[in-house]
Amino acid sequence: MKTTYHLGIMSYSSHDPSAAIVKLVQDGTQIDCSFIHFEEGMLSRKKKSFHFPTRSISSCLDHFGIGISQLTTVRTDFMDNQFFNGTSWNYRRLVGDYIRKHLNITKAQISKSIHHHEAHAISAWVGSGFEDAAFLAIDGLGSLQSTHSVFVSNGKSLEKIFSQTTPGIGVLYSLVIELIGFKEGDEGKTMGLAPYGEIVKNKMSLPSIDFQGVYGALSVDYSKIVSRSPNKFLLTDFGINEKNYTSIYEDFRAYLAFEIQQELEKCLLYLTNKIRSLTGKGKLCLSGGVALNCVANEKIAQTGIFEEIYVFPDSADSGIPVGLAFSSALETLDSDQISDLFKVYKHPKFSPDSSVPIVNSKILDKIKWDQLNTDKIVDEIQKNSVVALFQGGFEYGPRALGRRSFIASATNPNMKEVLNAKIKHREAFRPFAPICLIEDFYQLFRSSHKNHEFMTYAVEASEKAKTLAPAIVHADGTSRVQIATKECGLVFDLLHLLKARIGIGILVNTSFNDNNEPIVMDELDALNCFLKTNADLLVINKKMLSREDIKMKFSIPELLTELESEIFKRNHDRFQSSLHKILKNSLEPLQIFLNNYSKISEYHKKNSSRIRFLNLLSEIKNRNLKKYNRILISNFEATSINHVLEDVNCELREFSDTVEYIKDDFSSVDKIKPGDLVVSYNLSNILRDLIESKSITMHNFNNFYKSNDYRICINSQKIEEKNQVIERLANTYENRSDLLIESIFHE
Repeated sequence: MKTTYHLGIMSYSSHDPSAAIVKLVQDGTQIDCSFIHFEEGMLSRKKKSFHFPTRSISSCLDHFGIGISQLTTVRTDFMDNQFFNGTSWNYRRLVGDYIRKHLNITKAQISKSIHHHEAHAISAWVGSGFEDAAFLAIDGLGSLQSTHSVFVSNGKSLEKIFSQTTPGIGVLYSLVIELIGFKEGDEGKTMGLAPYGEIVKNKMSLPSIDFQGVYGALSVDYSKIVSRSPNKFLLTDFGINEKNYTSIYEDFRAYLAFEIQQELEKCLLYLTNKIRSLTGKGKLCLSGGVALNCVANEKIAQTGIFEEIYVFPDSADSGIPVGLAFSSALETLDSDQISDLFKVYKHPKFSPDSSVPIVNSKILDKIKWDQLNTDKIVDEIQKNSVVALFQGGFEYGPRALGRRSFIASATNPNMKEVLNAKIKHREAFRPFAPICLIEDFYQLFRSSHKNHEFMTYAVEASEKAKTLAPAIVHADGTSRVQIATKECGLVFDLLHLLKARIGIGILVNTSFNDNNEPIVMDELDALNCFLKTNADLLVINKKMLSREDIKMKFSIPELLTELESEIFKRNHDRFQSSLHKILKNSLEPLQIFLNNYSKISEYHKKNSSRIRFLNLLSEIKNRNLKKYNRILISNFEATSINHVLEDVNCELREFSDTVEYIKDDFSSVDKIKPGDLVVSYNLSNILRDLIESKSITMHNFNNFYKSNDYRICINSQKIEEKNQVIERLANTYENRSDLLIESIFHE
């Protein structure tokens, strides 16, 4: 018998850090497979933390009862460079990079990193159980500045057939939500606001905003609106600043949300139709952050072009380590065993009960708990109480699936306002989702498919739903519904009890956390969140506690102070003990590491492309190489490059006798001929995408920019008066005897 363990972590400090370990047992021809996955935010108690997954790695190791040295492989994805101890020369290394560099692992344990989108696709491949399928991994940014990738599988392997590196819909959507007034990671809020924008548009007879990209084969390019990564920005503000709109509640911002949501749906429908026709695959898997757009997912499913669609429930970056860990595990199997893995492995909805950290707490012990009473819980629900539900294993993915949920009556038309007043304190336009029994799903909702276990689709609510369960119907007449199964635990029983009383088994179901907090992980988190919010009843496994009971016996402010002190100590101890488990014994000083790599990354980010341009000039001049037939350049590049060439007293004509100015977008593709030097930032990647997709025949031209380049820019366009410059120079080492030359680097 052979047992191997495979750890997956992301290569950079993600907004959704996590870790996963796959355990693979091979006994002759028989295989068995299991995995565990932890999100760092649930353990660190900080949402969108950008932490290194220190606690997650430690918890995964504890789940399997192994040390870090017992891992068979450790795998990451990559951004621009395929090395383990860093994301890219362009990215400043942080404390997380220091931790990763000093993990107590050997070079033999480190597997070659893989493409970010490949990790997304593998997570969906294994999770779906589809041996033969097509895959669309689509997000804001992946490896080599890619924005979406298409893969196919045949049950034996996964093959990439296309990857777009020009600005994609994920980049555009994220930049527009920032323009609206949301933060990174608030794409779900934009989706919720969009229906109100449709009302605004119709009421005011507003025209459509031209968000449409250039659609071609498997690419949808938005470089006419967005400057591509890594220095991405919108090329227009669509009139927001001109009109002085300052609040997300103003009509124009809702209208903007509706318009960008419309383009996202149009883009995805185009891509999925193309994937179907070009690959011939009857099944589709979606992953990546854009795949969490449940409104678009349902519209894709409703087209019927695929026999079956699977949306990976943890499609954002927190799910990447699952794909990374499985990719290493799959490499240890032959093709027949890979087919066998799909037969023996089933993707879990929840992490197993045994993975939840054990809590030793004086506070939990001194509270007198009631025994679980399901009838009483349903009584409270019918009284319009809000119930905090904590049951066994924690949720897998970003959405509450009944194990870490606030539940409440869906039949009360005011429940959305009640929930916002008592617990969530969210924007009024954001909807709450339902959980229901399968037999009630078909009475209340309309959908042509059955994949509703993970809240990944927003389905059409029937008139009956709008009448019987108004609290869960959004402004656009949809609901992001979950069908409860027995695997959901207690909430499944509660739905049956409720149905026996009122004839319908449906509840409001929202994640067990306060606004802008991660979902609760253990019992301490659950009690803390319950006390800080105004929920009425707390249920933890086989015990329960009402707010009225605890108010009679304790001062809630004093109890919260004591509890938060205990949680602070627990979090501090958890972090330190995790570091002891995973770090080497001998470590370089942290500050030296950060200082050194700060200088390196700033140098590469600002100078690598301009130095390469000057080296190209040097080669032409010093080696008497033939000049390019033409230089094709945009106005932006020309201004910046001429500024750079001033430093070496050269001009563009050193490269070619002919300089032509072009637009930095698709309209310039047909102008390129053999022997040209293309110095145009967006156009460089447009050409790269077209060549990869075989949409054009490769010409003999020099495509100057690499995918990971920052655009050559003028350092400063600010002009100072002569007297100001002289005064500044007089305060440098050139004039002051008390300063050394090194002092200029510390200004």
